[in-house]
Amino acid sequence: MGRRLPPLNSLKSFEAAGRLLSFTAAANELSVTQAAISHQIKVIEDFLGVALFDRYPRRLALTEPGRRLLPEVIEAFDRVSLAVAAISQEQYSNVLSVRLAPSFAAKWLSPRLKYFWLQYPEIDLRLYHAHAAVDFEREEIDIAVTYGKGDWPGVIVEKLLSLDFFPVCSPAFLSNDKPLTDVANLRYYALLHDADYECWCDWLTLAGIEDIDANRGTVIDDTNVLIQAAIDGQGIALGSTTFVEDLLESGRLVKPFDVSLVNEFAYYVVYPEAHLKNPAVRAFKEWLLSLVD
Repeated sequence: MGRRLPPLNSLKSFEAAGRLLSFTAAANELSVTQAAISHQIKVIEDFLGVALFDRYPRRLALTEPGRRLLPEVIEAFDRVSLAVAAISQEQYSNVLSVRLAPSFAAKWLSPRLKYFWLQYPEIDLRLYHAHAAVDFEREEIDIAVTYGKGDWPGVIVEKLLSLDFFPVCSPAFLSNDKPLTDVANLRYYALLHDADYECWCDWLTLAGIEDIDANRGTVIDDTNVLIQAAIDGQGIALGSTTFVEDLLESGRLVKPFDVSLVNEFAYYVVYPEAHLKNPAVRAFKEWLLSLVD
């Protein structure tokens, strides 16, 4: 006996509208018009002979039949999606798309990647770089390393690397007429900020400095450029051991004060739970975490 099913487009429209409780939001998600969603909902309601939504002037609600049907449709679509993903991974499981914070990739990961290639020569990496968190539903990314507080919803988040922050500057700043041998002399220099003023505010508070305005100076949203600005004598930056250790050893930068700040920001390995079905994702994730054990 053949299956009695409503048209696929009507099921897709019902699933989106029922999940979002909005014809407008469903239309945006499916890249169609609101009228198209309304039409497809009418198609499935006519097919079933029951109303699936109660329509009110400013809101939408599922009827009792709609509440019964929605979880079944969501589960069915999820199972089809997982099956398609599994088949795709079987075809391309040796290609891994990774999104990385740029400075982390340049200073921390790049020197270590050769060891991953030696251990997993069958996996081809595709490395992409951006500061923002990944939208895994819209971007074809398998796994990411992202800087932040680790509060991204709907994904697995594992802390990889915390950072310590301390002022770094050109060696010349230690010997001019306002030498940075005294923390109070920070007032005479431009503060260089990475993305926002928060980190300098926290460091000055930790150092017990109350009369220096941390909400001034230049904001540079790329750590590599920020550190180069400090090397060039443009001001004082907050560096971290991960990014400036070699520059301190070579003398291109100096660390004038011993106070170091560790805040709630860190680098996190981020991925949807379903992506662990891909052996390459598991391998890369476990390899990353092994580097900091």
